[in-house]
Amino acid sequence: MKNTGARLFTTLRGALRGGTDKSPRPHADAPVGVCLDDTKPRLHDLRRLDQILPVLRCPETGLALSANWPDELVSVDGSRRWPIISGRPNFYPSLGLPIDHGQHLSHPICTEAQAVIDAADGLVLSLSAGGSLRWNPKVVELEAGIFRNTDVLADAHRLPFANGACAAVVALNAFEHYRDPFQVAREIARVLRPGGLVFIHTAFLQPLHESPRHFYNATRFGILEWFSGFDTEELRVSENFNPVHTVAWIAAEAERMLKSSLSSEEAKHLLDTTLREYAKMWTDPSCRKGPVWDAFLRVPADKQEGIAAGFEYIGRRK
Repeated sequence: MKNTGARLFTTLRGALRGGTDKSPRPHADAPVGVCLDDTKPRLHDLRRLDQILPVLRCPETGLALSANWPDELVSVDGSRRWPIISGRPNFYPSLGLPIDHGQHLSHPICTEAQAVIDAADGLVLSLSAGGSLRWNPKVVELEAGIFRNTDVLADAHRLPFANGACAAVVALNAFEHYRDPFQVAREIARVLRPGGLVFIHTAFLQPLHESPRHFYNATRFGILEWFSGFDTEELRVSENFNPVHTVAWIAAEAERMLKSSLSSEEAKHLLDTTLREYAKMWTDPSCRKGPVWDAFLRVPADKQEGIAAGFEYIGRRK
């Protein structure tokens, strides 16, 4: 399986470098999807799609795909057809017309993730890649919308890639937004070759964000459950997730909530209260009173959800 993954990457690399791969090329005189400045958006045309076609699979049948240029990819048995939108295959049938995010830039990729990408000796899959600043010829970027370097539109719960096609998979700040992180982890295991690495950053104590598609905040024990089929090499708190970020983010959200729901004066009470006083509210129930405590009791319930300590749920069996 490792050799198969290496051959797939060799084919891709050869195409990107103008190599000797003899597979049919649409618009052979067109750019090859590579420009000299890797901070510029990756060029997307049918040539770029043709380069990654050998590793793509129909997410419903698992079969290889052939190209019906320039409109669609077709599973080799002819049973499934997937449209090509702006040079990207769309394997997300419920997506409709994908949103084009233009030149939106996400946060820069962290040094540790970049090291995993640089060290990989094969194809790297970047899940929920967003608006990456720099593209890399060995990285295939997957998204649910069109960003500047997106290669494939697909659902992370059913990846349109061959078994063992990838040397590494990177998913930054994405797992909290997957409806079934266990399924995504299984899909990652399937597309990774033996010994391949997965690198993720995911939320623990973070306020609600990207509503309504924020489903899970995970403890370290939850992450270990998601990736129970993997050998864990490292699980740690990275610099961008240190506890100061937790306090700072929640404080900023709390201030915004009070300003928008009540008044700037209520927000001022929040900021003037010391951390020592907040700590006493936790350790001493008799301190759970006063202007800040009372202010949050007046905030509408739906507004509190973004930074609430938890939820109460009552359900009735259908």
